Amino acid sequence: MSSRLLLFVSLVATVLAPLSAQTSLPAGEPLLGSPGLAAFGLQTMPNAVDAVSVQKVPAAAAPGFTEAWRIQTLRDVNPSFAIQLRAPSSRALKRGDIGFIRFFARTVETADESGTARISVSVRHATRREMGSIDESFNPPREWTEYLLPFRSARDYPANEAVVALSFGFKRQVIELGGLEAVFYGTSVALKDLPRTRFTYAGREPDAAWRKAALARIEQIRKGDIAVRVVDAAGKPIPHATVRLEQTRSAFQFGTAIPFARLVNDTPDNKIYREKVLELFNAASPENDLKWGGWLGEFEYGTYSQAQALGGLRWLREHNIPARGHVLVWPGWNNLPKHIRALKGTPQQSEIPALVREHITEIGTATRDWLVEFDVLNEPYTNHDLMDLFGPEIMVDWFKTARAAMPKIALYFNDFSNHDATTDREHVQHFEDTTRFLLGHGAPVDGLGLQAHIGGRPNAPENVLAVLDRYWNAFKLPVRFTEFDIRTSDEELQADYTRDFFILAFSHPSVVGIQLWGFWEKSHWIPVAAMYRDDWSEKPNAAVYKSLVLDQWRTRSNGTTAADGTLKTRGFFGDYVVHVDVGGRQVEKTFTLAAGQPGKVELQLP
Repeated sequence: MSSRLLLFVSLVATVLAPLSAQTSLPAGEPLLGSPGLAAFGLQTMPNAVDAVSVQKVPAAAAPGFTEAWRIQTLRDVNPSFAIQLRAPSSRALKRGDIGFIRFFARTVETADESGTARISVSVRHATRREMGSIDESFNPPREWTEYLLPFRSARDYPANEAVVALSFGFKRQVIELGGLEAVFYGTSVALKDLPRTRFTYAGREPDAAWRKAALARIEQIRKGDIAVRVVDAAGKPIPHATVRLEQTRSAFQFGTAIPFARLVNDTPDNKIYREKVLELFNAASPENDLKWGGWLGEFEYGTYSQAQALGGLRWLREHNIPARGHVLVWPGWNNLPKHIRALKGTPQQSEIPALVREHITEIGTATRDWLVEFDVLNEPYTNHDLMDLFGPEIMVDWFKTARAAMPKIALYFNDFSNHDATTDREHVQHFEDTTRFLLGHGAPVDGLGLQAHIGGRPNAPENVLAVLDRYWNAFKLPVRFTEFDIRTSDEELQADYTRDFFILAFSHPSVVGIQLWGFWEKSHWIPVAAMYRDDWSEKPNAAVYKSLVLDQWRTRSNGTTAADGTLKTRGFFGDYVVHVDVGGRQVEKTFTLAAGQPGKVELQLP
C-alpha cells in the first residue's frame, strides 16, 4: 500500500447502544462489485505484513447476519492505514452523489487502555493523496453495534477509482465486522434524510463547567481597560460628550489557509472568495504555494509558480493581512521535490543536507519581507526520512539556517494530532520530546504549531486545554492552531465544536491565533469541513464563527464622559476608532489597545 496515504486520527468514541435489529434504509443500488465484505481485499504497508490476521468466523447473536470477519492486529502498528481492507466502487461517482455505509462491529480483545478496539472508515481515491468523502473512526463495545455513515462524494470518481477503506493499524486488538452494506443513492435521497450514527463529546452540554471558566478567562486575558478623555481647545475636560468606540481589528489572529491562485486570478468565484477573506479573517497563509514542491511548480494538482506565490503575498500585504509561511522542510520522501527524491539511495545522497539548506536560504530570502512567521519543520512524527539518514541534529540545522535567512521572522515547529494526549499520547509525547531536543541543541524555535484537524469524534475541550497547559509549562512558547477543521457531515456537531474549540483556544494565554485550513467547499481539501457550501450558502459553523469573531469578541461601546471628561470601559485588544460628538462638533481618532500597555486616548475638540 502506498505510504502517501494520510493518517486518519482515531478519536475518543461515544459508546453506542448495541442493537438487536438493523435500521431500515431506503432502497438504493450497490456501490461495490460484490455484496458485503466479499468485495474487500487486504492491503498492508511493508511494516505490517506480518502484523495482521483475517479470518471468517460465525457471528453469534448478530442482528441479521450469521458470518463475520475477525481482524487481528497482532502487534502495535502505526499509522492506522498500515492495515486496511479495501474495496473499489464498481460504479462512477459524481461530486455531490450520496452514498451510505452500514456495518456492525464489536471488540473481542484489545490492548488499548480505553478497553475498546478501533476501526477507521474512509471513502477516498484509490491512490491519490487527498482527503476522502468520509473519514470516521469508531471504538465499538463488546456487543454487536450498528454504525451508519451517509456521505456525499467530494469528487468525481470514474468506476474503480474510489475505494471504501477500513483501517486497523492501531494497538494489538481483535475486532469483528459483519452486516456491511455499501449503497449508492446518487441524487435520489438527501443526505439529511438518511439515518446516521451521531457522536458527541464531553463538555458539549450548555452548562459545561470548562466553558464557564474559559469565558471568564477570556474576559481577563483578552481585554484591557480603556479611558477616553475629551478636552476642549484649552485642554479642559468636557463632560457629557457622546463617545462611540468601534473595534476595527482584533489583536488575536483569526486566519485561513488560501490557495494563492484565488488571490491573483479573476473569476466570479475568486472575487467572492477574496471578499470573504477580507470580511472574515485578519491573518492568512498559503495552502501549498510555499511548500517546496509548490515553490518549484511541481505539484500535480493546481497551478503553482514563484510569481503566483509572491503575488499572493503582495495581495495580503496590500490588504493589511499578516501572512505566515508553510512550510520550509517536510522531511518525508513523499513530500520532498523530485530532484531530492532522485538522490535517494544514490552516491549523491550525501548532497541532500546542503540542498535543503540552499532551499531554506533561497525561499527565505525571497519571502522574508512579506511574512511574520514560517513553519520550518512539519510533521516529523510521520515524516522522518531525512532524520533517519542524517541524524536528528539536521532539524536543528534547518532552524539555524532559517534564522540566518529570516532574522526577523518567527520560526515554528508544526505537527498534527498533537492537541490531545488522551487520544494520541505517543504523538503528543513525540512533539514535546522533539521540541525539547530542538531547544536543547540551540534551535531558534519561536513558536509551536498545532494543526488541529478534528475528526467526527471531537476531542473533549478539557483535554485540549490540558495539552496547552502542558506545552506552556514546559516551554513558555506561543502556540498557534495552524490547520483547524472538523471532518463531519453532522453540521450541528460541527458548529457546536467550532464554538467550543474557538472558546478554549481564545481562553488560553499561550495561544496567539487560530487558522482554518480553508473555508469554502470548492477550495477545501476536505469539502465537508468547510464553512461555505459550493454555492456560497452559509453553514451553521460559519454562523458560529461570525457570531464569535465578528460580534461577541469585537468591542462596540457607546457612552458619555463623566465630569472629568473621561469615559472608562473595557475592550478586547486590537485596533479601534473612537468617535466623539459634542453638540454637533465631531472628532475621531484611531488607537491600539495592547496587552500590558495603558489604554488611554485623548481627543481634543477644536
